[in-house]
Amino acid sequence: MTPTAPPPLPHPFQRLPRRLDRTEILDEDAAVSRDALARSLGAMATVNQFLGGTRSLHRHLRSLAKDSHLQTLSMLDVGVGNGAVPRALHRSLAREGVALRWVGIDRSRAVLQVARERGGEAAVLLQANGLVLPFPNQSFDVVTSSLTLHHLSNAQVETFLTEAARVARRAVIMSDLERHPLNYLGARILGITLWRRDPITRYDGPVSVLRSFTHDELGARARRAPLDPVKVHRHLPFRLVVVGRPE
Repeated sequence: MTPTAPPPLPHPFQRLPRRLDRTEILDEDAAVSRDALARSLGAMATVNQFLGGTRSLHRHLRSLAKDSHLQTLSMLDVGVGNGAVPRALHRSLAREGVALRWVGIDRSRAVLQVARERGGEAAVLLQANGLVLPFPNQSFDVVTSSLTLHHLSNAQVETFLTEAARVARRAVIMSDLERHPLNYLGARILGITLWRRDPITRYDGPVSVLRSFTHDELGARARRAPLDPVKVHRHLPFRLVVVGRPE
């Protein structure tokens, strides 16, 4: 099925609006073909690989394992997408002597099918909602996510972090975009270059930036969750990572 034409994007040289309330094309499963879904998820995985998403999570997971003297780390990844991020983390941590055992969840059955077709190391993939996690308290050492927070409303972010804190034993570590004019301009440039043949990512990429948080906005949301201490770290280029310890 061909997706309905989305509304136009703000001009990249206009002042950015406040956090944008707009649905991305990939949020509407029925409007996206299997091949288009896989292609767009692959594009986002490439963004994570080369623009700091995976690297930002790896840094904090490595610190957690080192500070806690862990050789095995259990992880729940919420909004797993095609699974590229936790698979990359599995490989990079293994090179440092840390065995990552991870479970990935996503609310979309179609997304999980793409993830399953890619295979994976030590992975369990389940359909579930990050706002109501189907796991007992303290089931995992750490709960992570990448490019998931910006899909949520302000109130949902607090619920999302609260559920993550309930399920985590040691830490919640979540990476997302920072809403910044240069980040939006970069996404628009990618839209007319690398993503020019991918209409879904060409639209969803810039919208993801517009839906994301500033440093202060995300910090305000994170401080309402049962995490103490909690801090929002900046990583280049334009990545924010919430790191908190469950209370």
